[in-house]
Amino acid sequence: MTAKIEKLENGKLVLKPDVDISRFLAQKRPRRVEVRLDDGRTISADQRRKIFAIIRDISLWSGQEPEELRLYLEWDFCSRCLREWFSLSNCDMTTAREFITYLIQFCFHWGVPTKDSLLTQTDDIGKYLYLCLENRRCAICNQPAEVHHVDRVGMGRDREAIVHVGLNAIALCRRHHEEAHRREKALFADYHIYGIKLDRHLCKVLSLNQKPKGEVERGE
Repeated sequence: MTAKIEKLENGKLVLKPDVDISRFLAQKRPRRVEVRLDDGRTISADQRRKIFAIIRDISLWSGQEPEELRLYLEWDFCSRCLREWFSLSNCDMTTAREFITYLIQFCFHWGVPTKDSLLTQTDDIGKYLYLCLENRRCAICNQPAEVHHVDRVGMGRDREAIVHVGLNAIALCRRHHEEAHRREKALFADYHIYGIKLDRHLCKVLSLNQKPKGEVERGE
């Protein structure tokens, strides 16, 4: 769904939907919405190159024809994200960026082998690093990964007791994990990566403690 921005006043954004959504609001009674702002810029040549490179890799893995596969992936993306149909010839940059993130998630979820690391294909490094942690894939080479804590949890601190929510971490394979312990700052600079804050969802999927030890033991 799209909408026109009517005004912004005292921190409140007033939107006018392009279609009548009164029936949906009455039935579903949503309390929050997700807003994506279109700055008017259209998809770049680099974004288009990244999209077709990833689709090529998925095509080689699946055996499906690239054009047929592209149409399916666009349809699945729109269905999952509740978005209107778009064209890769003139869609906005935000849609292109989110479609690239969707394709990366698809590759991680299904274990699609790619010619190059998806680090070189991402258009949103923050979301990419999040997906790497969520799927336990190395942020550098996409091999199976371990959690590297950028905020150190060693030095006498109990890894089982410490609350990991809010700590900065990154997913790295064993080789890059060991390298990070030797030269973290230089390694991160080489690949333009960084640690991101662990939220409760990441802690859950990574089996990291979310609550103080006493609360866990009481089942709270």
